[in-house]
Amino acid sequence: MFRLLALLQLTRAALAFTAIADAWAVLLLRMPGAEAPPMWQLILLMAVTGIVSAGLYGFGMSLNDLLDARRDRIFAPRRPIPSGRIPIRSAFVVSLLLLMGALFAAAALTPLHVVRVFLHQYPTLQDFIPWSFLFAFATAVLIVFYDATSKYLGGIGLLTLGTIRALHCLIGHPKTPLLFLSMFLLTHVVIISTISYKLENKRPRLHRWDYVTIVAGLILGNGLALTYMFLRGVFDFPVGGILIGLSSAAVVYAAWAVLQFRNKSRSPRQTGERLMLMGLFWLFVYDAAALVANAQYLAGLAITLLLICAVISFFTIRFLSRMINQPKLGYRTQRTEHTAPPHPG
Repeated sequence: MFRLLALLQLTRAALAFTAIADAWAVLLLRMPGAEAPPMWQLILLMAVTGIVSAGLYGFGMSLNDLLDARRDRIFAPRRPIPSGRIPIRSAFVVSLLLLMGALFAAAALTPLHVVRVFLHQYPTLQDFIPWSFLFAFATAVLIVFYDATSKYLGGIGLLTLGTIRALHCLIGHPKTPLLFLSMFLLTHVVIISTISYKLENKRPRLHRWDYVTIVAGLILGNGLALTYMFLRGVFDFPVGGILIGLSSAAVVYAAWAVLQFRNKSRSPRQTGERLMLMGLFWLFVYDAAALVANAQYLAGLAITLLLICAVISFFTIRFLSRMINQPKLGYRTQRTEHTAPPHPG
């Protein structure tokens, strides 16, 4: 049980549900008025896409801990690697297996999409291009870039985080003309990561050019997405409902965030951590809001059930972690972790 708990902590298994929900939402979201594919096809695609998402997320988290193992021995001794609950060699094997599993599953998505097309019409040469694998590989490259380099580069690192989310969610349905959800995920993750980064006093400090980079990156990324949707003729369809659903979710989160800033009982670091954690779980709200606003109520229910699983997993892992670690750590160790500078990632 202890080894399993350490593995779940290493891979941040509870938060991996956020990645699965993002990919599922894009996979399930369809153009207004389009006919829904057979249920068995969707379930099969959702299962394989879930493997890709969970694998990439676990790979990114375990790789991050591997690269930060020496630093975590000082600032985060409770983590699985510095505490000795998972040897570095085992963590490396886990990270590699998760990456390989995700890429193999992503490669399997193209044949599944070809079969899906074949049931309705004769596939063309473009249908055989492994876009899902290419998107998964690009996401893995960005994860390595972030863990190894860009998380120490201020604004570039924050943009990388948002780009990983925006690109990853398209793996299950890389040819989708609806990029609204991807745009909102990009913007949401970058903005809340920047605010939390500042509140938690992370290093390196953000300077003027970091903010210019962040704004320019958001404008460029969202501009490219809008241009692509315009060329695909998305705006000829009634897509206003999707935008209203996503915008409403963003407004509600912004209102909640303002209330957190007005709460003077918490330190800036605590406020930043709270904004970031809720911001991650709020990704479920974006996913469900886009689907429900598009009258896909069953798909919205699936995302809601995934949210429930994520919440239960998160608090279960946290409770077990405290039960196991608390008696073994003295006051000195707890205080060192609490007052240490926050992790740059």
